Amino acid sequence: MPPMFINVGAYVDEGSMIDSHALVGSCAQVGKRVHLSAAAQVGGVLEPINAAPVIIEDDVLIGGNCGIYEGTLVGARAVLGSGTILTRSTPLYDLVRGEIYRATAEHPLEVPENAVVVPGSRAVKKGRGKSDDWNLSLYTPVIVKYRDEKTERGIELEDWLR
Repeated sequence: MPPMFINVGAYVDEGSMIDSHALVGSCAQVGKRVHLSAAAQVGGVLEPINAAPVIIEDDVLIGGNCGIYEGTLVGARAVLGSGTILTRSTPLYDLVRGEIYRATAEHPLEVPENAVVVPGSRAVKKGRGKSDDWNLSLYTPVIVKYRDEKTERGIELEDWLR
C-alpha cells in the first residue's frame, strides 16, 4: 500500500502486506502472510559486512509504529503490539515463562513463536547521589501472553481482509 518502501536486497514473501509509510530495509527478510502495519520499520543491513539481517518469520502481525532492528529474529505467528521496538541492546521480558531474552555476540535477539509482545517499562534500580530521587523507568518490550483461541478470533478479520 503506497507510500511504502521496500529497499534493494530485501525479500518479502507471498501474501504479505506492507502498509502505508512502512519500511523494509535492505537485506531484511519478511516471511509469508506477514502484516507490517502503518509506519512500522524493519531495519536493513548495509554495514558492517558481517551484520545479520532482520528476519520476520511466517504469519507475524506487526502493529503500527513498530521498529525491528539490528538482526532481530521474530518467530512465526508472533504479534508485536503497536509501538514495540526491538533492538540488539534491548532485553525482552517474558512475563509468562519468567525469562529474559537477550542478544549475544553469536545470536540475535529472538522473539519466540506465538509470543504477543507489547511496549512496557521497568524501574531503574537505585544509583548513587542525586539520581536516587529521579524515579526513572526505561523502555522494555514485554511478552504478555502466547497466542491462543481468543487471539485467533481477533486475527480472523486479518485473514478475511487478505
